[in-house]
Amino acid sequence: MPVYKDDKAGTWYVKCYYKNWKGETHQKKKRGFQKQSEAKAWERDFLAKQAAGPNIAFSMLAELYLEDKKAHTKQITYETKKNRIEKWILPYFSNKPVDGISAADVRKWQGDLKSSVNAKGEPLSPGYMQNLVTELSSVMNFAVRFYGLAVNPCQIAGNTVGQKQKSVNFWTKEEFDQFISTFDKADPYYTAFLILYYCGLRIGELEAITVGDVDLEEHTIRINKTYHLINGEGVITSPKTKKSNRTIIIPGFLADCIRRHIAHIYAPEVSTRLFMASHSTYARQLEVHTKQAGIKRIRLHDLRHSHASLLIEMGFSALLVSERLGHESVSTTLNIYSHLFPSKQTEVADKLEELCKSNEY
Repeated sequence: MPVYKDDKAGTWYVKCYYKNWKGETHQKKKRGFQKQSEAKAWERDFLAKQAAGPNIAFSMLAELYLEDKKAHTKQITYETKKNRIEKWILPYFSNKPVDGISAADVRKWQGDLKSSVNAKGEPLSPGYMQNLVTELSSVMNFAVRFYGLAVNPCQIAGNTVGQKQKSVNFWTKEEFDQFISTFDKADPYYTAFLILYYCGLRIGELEAITVGDVDLEEHTIRINKTYHLINGEGVITSPKTKKSNRTIIIPGFLADCIRRHIAHIYAPEVSTRLFMASHSTYARQLEVHTKQAGIKRIRLHDLRHSHASLLIEMGFSALLVSERLGHESVSTTLNIYSHLFPSKQTEVADKLEELCKSNEY
C-alpha cells in the first residue's frame, strides 16, 4: 500500500492515485499520521469514497455531502448543515448502507424526532424538524445524483413532522415607540434598535456596518456584508443573497442619531464596526426593554417584519419593500407579507364601474 515513513518528521504519509468522476487520474498526498495504521486507515477510507456507490455507509455519504457543501456554500450554511447532520441524522443512519435505507426507516426516524428535545429540554419545533427532514432528503438526493442511488426514500416517506408556521409577528409603530422610550438616548443600543426598526436590517447586517458604510451627508447606509459567530469566532462574509447588497436611504433623524453614536466611539476608522455587541446581547436587551415597555414579546428578526409592515401600512409597493429588505425577488416579499397588503378588489370594481358607466352591456 502507498504508505510511507517520513524519517525526518517521524510521521507517516500517504501518496496514492485515484480517478475522479470524469475518469481523470489524480495523485493525493496526506501527511502527519503518527502511526502507520492510521495512514492506512485514512487511505482505505479515501479510496472507498472515490469509488463510492449506493451501497456505501451513510456516514461516508454524509462526509462526501458535507465536503461538497463546504466547497460550494457559505461557511455559515456549511456549519448549519454539519450541525444538523451530526446531531440529529448520523446517530440514526450512520452505519446503514445508503441503498438499504427504506421509506419506513425514514418515517420511524421522523417519529423519533417528534419525541426528541433540544438542549433546553424543550420539544423540537415543527419548523426545526422540517429543516431536519429537508436536510436528510438533500443528502439522499446527493446520492441519487452522484452515486447511483435509484430512489430517494424521503420522497416516498413524505413529511410527518409538520410544517413551519408562516405567521409574521411584528410591532406597530406605537409599540416600537413604547419600547425605544425605555432607552437612554446615549445608550448605543438605542441607535442600534432604531436602525433595525427603520431600515429592516438582518441582525448580522447591522453587526457588520462600519464607519465607512455610512454617508451621513447623503443619508445612506451601504449593506455589503454580514457578521456571523461561527464556532465562537466572529466572521464577516458577503450578505445572504446578491440582492442583499444594497444602499438604504435613511431619514434625517436617524442620520443624526448615528452621527451622535459615532462621536462616542474612540478614534473611529473607516473599518471600525459601529456595533460590537453579540447577537445574544441584542436579544437580551430586546427582552429586558420589552418587559419595561409592557408590550408583547417579539424576536430580533421580527423587527425586520415590523419595518416591512410599517412600509406596507404607509402604502408602499411590494417592489419597494423588497428592495429595502434586500429580498432576492418580489415573490419572496409577497410570500411573507401578502396578507398585510390591503385588498384593492372593491376599488378595482368601482374604477371599472366609473370607466364603463357610459357603455350599455
